[in-house]
Amino acid sequence: MHKRIFDFNKEILFGEFGALISAPIAAFIASQFTKSASFISAVAVLGSLAGASLFWIAMRAFDEKRRHELSVNHLATDVGYFTPAAFLTTLLFYYPTLFFLSRHMINQDYRIVSSVMLSQILAFSMFLIVMNLYHHYLWKIAKIDF
Repeated sequence: MHKRIFDFNKEILFGEFGALISAPIAAFIASQFTKSASFISAVAVLGSLAGASLFWIAMRAFDEKRRHELSVNHLATDVGYFTPAAFLTTLLFYYPTLFFLSRHMINQDYRIVSSVMLSQILAFSMFLIVMNLYHHYLWKIAKIDF
């Protein structure tokens, strides 16, 4: 079980690494076309979503292949358990924190990339806590381990 918890968190961290790469890049590119803090922050959210999803699924597939569990069916089941909780958590905590905090800091004349990255660190901390509570619930109560 400890190895599964480690892999679960590693996959989430790898997804966040993808978000940390893509959100500031997307925000910087958007800032070349507009000075609207709201637009730049919205693009940061979209960039974060794209990078996190791509990196998470890649690490999940890698871990399943390493455990000899990789199949389209198994990966789809994992995505089915993870995605609703992750989507709800990002919708309620992660993306609002990323959007509003980065917009606030950009409006206060902070640098765009550092504003987005600092906002992401706070948002990700909340996301990681909630997702681990969800994983614990699935394992303890529902006897599901993904």
